[in-house]
Amino acid sequence: MPITLTRRLLWPLAILLLVLLSALRPLGAAELFYLGQKIPDIHKPWNSSDYQQLLGALAKVDSTQANALPRRSGEFTGPIYQRMVSEDNFRPQLNIYAPLELRQNEARESLFRLKELMRLYFDFRAVQQPYAAEALGLMTYSLRQQAVLFTLTTEFWMTLSQREQSNPVRLQGLQETKAAAAMLTSSALDYLGLTKQFGRDELVLYSAELSKQLPGLFVHLRGEVREQLLARIAQLAEQHATAEVRSNMAELLPVLVAIQDDVQAKLAPSTDPVHKAARGLDLSLPAPPESAQ
Repeated sequence: MPITLTRRLLWPLAILLLVLLSALRPLGAAELFYLGQKIPDIHKPWNSSDYQQLLGALAKVDSTQANALPRRSGEFTGPIYQRMVSEDNFRPQLNIYAPLELRQNEARESLFRLKELMRLYFDFRAVQQPYAAEALGLMTYSLRQQAVLFTLTTEFWMTLSQREQSNPVRLQGLQETKAAAAMLTSSALDYLGLTKQFGRDELVLYSAELSKQLPGLFVHLRGEVREQLLARIAQLAEQHATAEVRSNMAELLPVLVAIQDDVQAKLAPSTDPVHKAARGLDLSLPAPPESAQ
């Protein structure tokens, strides 16, 4: 009888142990799902592959459930969104011990995925944006990613020989990067004018975040693009419908003007051989030849 009783007790204990072992698996081995769709681990930095996985999952969620994308400050979905726009995601790209060209490609791929996420969050058919704060947050984060890409592009450019820097293919690639950055920056300012689609609070927060992100990207843009941006920001500082937005743009303007003056001073003609050599490393290139356009 004691032996029979012991065997009967062993079965439920064994089942309970299996359940506990399953629950106690390492976090790295756990899978995370959002509304039935598998998403990347939010406890570690994301790369372009993680963004691609998230994009596929959220696209399926959005196609079957209305108003279900992760929210910026949602009680349960906030951590997912915060991982989307976390500064930690840039750390692997800025790791100087990893191959530079691989990091540059990773930054480019991540930026592409972020633009796809923005398309998912923006809905310009709507009278008011259903994900206003989230969409604008992704825009400012994309500007930061674009600045990181430029940093890596500059580092890569510096590793090339002078002959390679003059290669038409290299020049064309750099011009295309600058053109894409100019378009992204221009679009970022366009959203400040959409006062009917975005709420006042969202635009105030967005303008404050823009003020932090634009200087890091502004320095890399072509001269004429910088001039156009300065004119637009000056206009926003004077004419935007919201006082707080005007204030944020007014504080940003002198910062960008100082950058513009500094860049122009460095590009000014000089008879000093040292300054000439330094100027040769600057990425503010002249307009590409007609054959490259």
